[in-house]
Amino acid sequence: MSVTMDKSIAVPVEVVCTSGEVPFVAEGRISRFSGGTYTIDLDRDATRLEPGNAAILNFLDGATPRVIARITEVRGNNLTCTQQKVREREKRAFPRLHGGLPVRYRVIGAGPHADAMLGDWVSGDERLAEEGEWHRPDEFMNFSVTGLRFEAPDIANEGDALLLELGVRGRKERWRCGARVVRIFDIPPDERDPETGFRHRLAVRFENIPESAQQALSEMTLDIQEALL
Repeated sequence: MSVTMDKSIAVPVEVVCTSGEVPFVAEGRISRFSGGTYTIDLDRDATRLEPGNAAILNFLDGATPRVIARITEVRGNNLTCTQQKVREREKRAFPRLHGGLPVRYRVIGAGPHADAMLGDWVSGDERLAEEGEWHRPDEFMNFSVTGLRFEAPDIANEGDALLLELGVRGRKERWRCGARVVRIFDIPPDERDPETGFRHRLAVRFENIPESAQQALSEMTLDIQEALL
């Protein structure tokens, strides 16, 4: 897909802006693209952003090149920005030189029992670290301060909770987090890793994450935006 024409559209996109102390990450839809200017309806309030801030537009189709834009106007959930640069996508969501995220996770389903397990996990219950089937996705995954997206076997449904142990390459810490599957994407056959054969990507949202882990992800986001800009 390519956004090249002046017209009303509805293209899903993720917006990342790290100009403030805490990175701003939101999903939304481009409602109009005209003469290099994007009008975006976001899923959250964006009034803390300011005209002149740089933003990364990460198109959620997985194919459209990433856009570096400059914010020109903010009205509540509505954002207007102008295109500055276009970056062709690599096979992986972010360059390898920035390291990866060592992650292991366990799908525990949905419902009150799963919610209770999430609480026990983040509280440090050691039994849960040894029980069940744990999986380790490729470290070079799409991430933000609010969640992760990675290739996975066919083991989860939307709404399922995950016990998640998160690291950041180059740091010794490992953080216990709770997450939930918010969307499952099909991987086109020609894009599947021949070694794993995985057919899906899981998009998971953090429900419990330590402040120090969120800070580490924020620093990684800043490093990536600096490289892209």
